Amino acid sequence: MKRSRPIFYKINGVILILLIPAVFLYTYFSTSSVQVIDAQMKAYKESQLLFLKSQIESNIERLSLSSNVLARDSSILDLYISILTKDYLRMIEYQTLVKEKLYLQSFSSHWSNELAVYLPAIETRISTNLSSRYDESVLERSENGVWTFQPGRETQAPAYQMLIWDPYLSKDQPGNVNAVFEVRFGIDNVRQMLRQYNADNPGHSFLLTESGEVFADSGLSDELYAGLGSELLAGGLDGLGSRNLTVDGQDVYLSYTAVPHLGAWLIDYVPLEQFHAPIIKSRNLFYISMAALVILGFFASYLLYLHVQKPLSTLIRGLKQFEMGDYAYRIHQRFHNEFDYMMHRFNDMGREIQHLIQNVYEEQHRSRLATLKQLQSQINPHFLYNCLSFIAACAKAGETTTIKEMAYHLGGYYRYTTRVENQSATLKEEIELVRHYLQIYTYRLERVKYRIEVPEEMLAEEGMRLIVQPVVENAIMHGVEPKPGPGLVVVRGRREAGWTMLQVEDSGVGMTESAIQAYVEQLELPMSEETGCGLWNVHQRLKIRYGADAGVTIERSADLGGLLVTLRWRTELTDKIEHTKRAEERAYEPNVVC
Repeated sequence: MKRSRPIFYKINGVILILLIPAVFLYTYFSTSSVQVIDAQMKAYKESQLLFLKSQIESNIERLSLSSNVLARDSSILDLYISILTKDYLRMIEYQTLVKEKLYLQSFSSHWSNELAVYLPAIETRISTNLSSRYDESVLERSENGVWTFQPGRETQAPAYQMLIWDPYLSKDQPGNVNAVFEVRFGIDNVRQMLRQYNADNPGHSFLLTESGEVFADSGLSDELYAGLGSELLAGGLDGLGSRNLTVDGQDVYLSYTAVPHLGAWLIDYVPLEQFHAPIIKSRNLFYISMAALVILGFFASYLLYLHVQKPLSTLIRGLKQFEMGDYAYRIHQRFHNEFDYMMHRFNDMGREIQHLIQNVYEEQHRSRLATLKQLQSQINPHFLYNCLSFIAACAKAGETTTIKEMAYHLGGYYRYTTRVENQSATLKEEIELVRHYLQIYTYRLERVKYRIEVPEEMLAEEGMRLIVQPVVENAIMHGVEPKPGPGLVVVRGRREAGWTMLQVEDSGVGMTESAIQAYVEQLELPMSEETGCGLWNVHQRLKIRYGADAGVTIERSADLGGLLVTLRWRTELTDKIEHTKRAEERAYEPNVVC
């Protein structure tokens, strides 16, 4: 169990490894989307602000041109003449005409305005505002042709004013002044345009003068933006720009553009949350979904551990108990799935093996027990564990066909190797075992290929059990597997001059001639740590049963480049007695379900 838990943690780690890049990628895409939206928002707000500026300047320009129109009006010229000729009757008549022209010119503008004409010669002011009066100080403090801001008084609202002298350069020559034209418009005109602008655009906008006055779309909102206006003036404003600020605890995007005619700036800002809210919402939803997927993944991993990995670990623990000789070990745990059948068959197998050992094997074949233990000691105890791990991996991937084939070959392999009551077998059974073993290995290591070329007439011949598989295993483990790239194992059979020969040839790393010679000499000596158990066991068993001329020979493979191992024994030594003996021993064979 302890050995299986790290795999459970690894599965959870794989889930995290798969999801974490997705989270990082989505975060990157989300950030990129925010950047694109910010760029588009900047361009959009600048274009809208410039359009508002152009509308304001257009209206200002129309009002500025009205003074030029009035200066060239015939009524104004007639008024000049009447003043010079001191024709007071006509002077009054022409003043009335000029007032009418002022009203007509005022009404032609979209903005509410006030037009006036100062006549310094007679200290008179003709205006569309009936309550106005002539004020010499206004002429003294005003500049020629420049819009100036006039703060509101008790009776007047804040407004912009421009005075134009006629002639234009006569301001410094009071005696040459014919008239001074005044154009005035209230700040309410700008407020109205700001209200129209805010109706189609999210956010807040206002007009900021050089002196620090703030005018929003409503007079009640001016105080709300006064602090922001002071902060902007303190930080400095150029002709056109934008910046990110924090206003009332909110991150906002602020853009501005100068209105040179008014000596002011149009300010517009919008909370970033209004533009980023859809992306933030989708991003938060994605993160919540990822967290839910991680939790579901961990839950699925736990179910997989509970219903697959844990049963396999229990089965492996039972096999290890068998490996240590504890054939009385039984699995009583139930998992309520398909593995219960495997546990049931495992217990049946344990009972059959225990029965054979206690009632047949130990009592009637003690001499064969030593040989069998030698054989079983050479079988890699991790072979089944690796096969079952492979089946578990295929189960996770849903490869049912591969699981079926693997289970078939694994069942055939272990059915043969666990039949301990008989030490004789036909070559057909031995070759079939080798086929199962090689096929299992090709599933685990796809670069390994094999061919079996044994004539049909040789398959019925009686021989010894487990003499070919150790040689094939040795070819794979020490020859093909250490060598990179595709590998090939070929099993051949032939008869020659009364000898039966089985050859195992591989394309592995091979051995030098001196190493081969030294290894062959070790096969004749008692087994040591330097001598491989498999080949030494096969060689010694063949010599004991078939005589000193039988055994194992090793040489370099001329065709494949690896080793060529040959097993040879005399054919005539296998007679009818062996067939009769095998038939008697098969009466004790257990019914093992694959």
